[in-house]
Amino acid sequence: MPTIAQSREQANTHLTKYCADLGFDPEWITTKKWETTIDIACDGNFGLEDAERTIQQDMLDIAGGVAKSKRKLALTADTDNLLDTITGDPELNETLAHTALKLCADAYVGGERVNLALGLGGKKKMSPTNYDALRALWTEIATYAGGAGVFTEFVSHPPQDKAALGKGNVGATLDTRQVQGNLLVKINGVRFNVHVDVAG
Repeated sequence: MPTIAQSREQANTHLTKYCADLGFDPEWITTKKWETTIDIACDGNFGLEDAERTIQQDMLDIAGGVAKSKRKLALTADTDNLLDTITGDPELNETLAHTALKLCADAYVGGERVNLALGLGGKKKMSPTNYDALRALWTEIATYAGGAGVFTEFVSHPPQDKAALGKGNVGATLDTRQVQGNLLVKINGVRFNVHVDVAG
């Protein structure tokens, strides 16, 4: 007898935790497909185990070579030609904002985690002034994205003291977060979040 979720809320909570346990970001699953997976979890003929198997298959599909090729092609066919445009702009090329965008693009093609970190080398932290400048560059990059291309919804957040907000722990690891800024962008509907450690 399958274990059936007693409500859509219970199914959503269970399956979100299941994704976290697998190290898989449900951001990769479209809203429509996620709703279908919740339907499976609540269906008396299927249940939570079948819903979990559906997520496992989603993981395999996303990691597959054909899927990666399609995502790479989507970037190549970007109507805004954003990555090449930035490369051709001497004020933006090889800046940390450009590096952050390439980090997101590589993760998109690879089907990798959507929560990323902008490496500054060792335990270095960015000064608040430099982070403000980075946010300005991120906003400037967004002006090149006309809205019809694959890169959309550029957002940046001011630094937050994650530890003071009770968000200092990183999952089940021993890593901790202190003051952190965030750069966000969607690539073909998948939201990526680049964390930046900022000096307090």
